[in-house]
Amino acid sequence: METQCLSYKRYAVIVASGSGKRMGLELPKQFLLLEDKPILLHTIEAVHNADKDCEIVLVLNKDYISYWQKIVEQYKIEIKHRVVCGGSERFYSVKNAIESIEDECEDAVLVAVHDGVRPFCKDVFLPCFKLAEEKGNAVCAVKSIDSVRLVENDCSKAIDRNFVYMVQTPQCFKLSSLKKAYQQEYKTAFTDDASVVESIGEKINICEGDRKNIKITTPLDMEIAKLCYER
Repeated sequence: METQCLSYKRYAVIVASGSGKRMGLELPKQFLLLEDKPILLHTIEAVHNADKDCEIVLVLNKDYISYWQKIVEQYKIEIKHRVVCGGSERFYSVKNAIESIEDECEDAVLVAVHDGVRPFCKDVFLPCFKLAEEKGNAVCAVKSIDSVRLVENDCSKAIDRNFVYMVQTPQCFKLSSLKKAYQQEYKTAFTDDASVVESIGEKINICEGDRKNIKITTPLDMEIAKLCYER
């Protein structure tokens, strides 16, 4: 799929404002080295290589903006991007980013929200944008390969795994939809951007994801990422 197939203006909001507590390290996971480069740098490069016309908005914890600037200088990063301060929750980080995007025709602008610790996203970015252009939004996801059960009130029941998808990022939406959705108050049920947009009545469309498009959140994920990188 070629970039010129898409007529909408495109942004990628890369959310990298987490603290990385699940890694058990002082340094946030997005800055850990994977094959001699920070994970976040791998992610930015993957997004840029997937769609060089996409404008990148990077969301960082305010305490690590200067740290990122040192990385930019150290690795001589020339990929154009701008930095926005993150919030206390992912919801507020995304909100800050989309509020920084100003365009007169918001219905003709697509925004892909992506996790800064998903560096193997290159193959899914353009297909996700393309589906969002056709249907208004698109969320990358892969079918569950495990048996799944729903647990409620101390009871569990089997669910047909053919109807269960594991959600990834990027998640692409029209800028107008995102701005409308993020005007509401934060709820703990908002676990991703799709859940926020869905809450205002929009139907969410699934775009085929990639099992290699993992989110690096634990030491085991890092070991898997090393294997993915080698391939």
